[in-house]
Amino acid sequence: MPGRAAHPFICTLVKFEQPLALLGLWYLTSRLLTLTLSVLGGLRCYWLSQLFPRCNLRDFGRWAIVVIEEGTLSVSYAEELARRGLDLQLIGTTSDLAILNDFCRYLQDTYRVTARVLICGSDQGDQTLVGCLERKIEELESVGFLVNQMQRRPAPGSHINASDCQISAEIRSLTWTATLSKLVLRKMAAQGHCGVIVNISDPSGDYPHCFQAVHSASCAFMDRFSRSLAWEVACGRIIVQSLVPDEVDEAAHAQCNLLTIKSSVLARHAVNTLPCGRSRGYWLFAVRGFFAGCVPVWLRRYWGCYRRASCQCKCKYKCLE
Repeated sequence: MPGRAAHPFICTLVKFEQPLALLGLWYLTSRLLTLTLSVLGGLRCYWLSQLFPRCNLRDFGRWAIVVIEEGTLSVSYAEELARRGLDLQLIGTTSDLAILNDFCRYLQDTYRVTARVLICGSDQGDQTLVGCLERKIEELESVGFLVNQMQRRPAPGSHINASDCQISAEIRSLTWTATLSKLVLRKMAAQGHCGVIVNISDPSGDYPHCFQAVHSASCAFMDRFSRSLAWEVACGRIIVQSLVPDEVDEAAHAQCNLLTIKSSVLARHAVNTLPCGRSRGYWLFAVRGFFAGCVPVWLRRYWGCYRRASCQCKCKYKCLE
């Protein structure tokens, strides 16, 4: 009986053998074409950009406005722009003005550029502060760069236990990014020449992250906002890049291997990838992102649970010490 029942099914497969073969060939060809285009795009973004880097970034403008978030890529990115001859206007997300002033003096003494603190404070959502910032941007001679930095990725934790300050900081960072982009875009359009806007987040927005709900959604917003804005201003010769590198271990700054990348190396490679609308900053991060996209969603959920348990164990160990 089972053999008789299977016989009509086999006959049906034989009848549609040629259409099924064509369908399989079309699927295989499309996947191979997608993979080939991804490899070629990666070579153009991460290999050719290192062989033929842009020589003079001051062609975009004299000033670079950089949002500084402690412990993130923004610090090394600002230093790389200074190394390439751009004058800097720094925006601090904390109220510690002394740290920003020390960083400005370091940039001035090391790279012989002008570095100033544009504003510094945690009350960035205040409309009076936004108006003051708009006047200061209008007074600048020529703005070529704007670098926005997302909040640093927090330790995994339940959304129920998330503090109001943490949620407000994530939302304020997104509001600040949108407001700054609008002000600088208006200035760049009035200047009549090209410019660059770089929005730095992390791969948490590529897919939902359990125990990092707010940060994952914020990174997804930053990425989509950057890519949408890039299409909007494409005719205006303004480059908008979504930079989504993996988190750099600042404690391992003295080594650079397949597991850890120095923030200075990442910043140098990231600046060279400016023509790309979306970049991981470094070729190794791009390879990681490609293979991470092949991981099933259910396995990612268990990985998030594992990361949370690992962080809790580390915290308990530090408390015991």
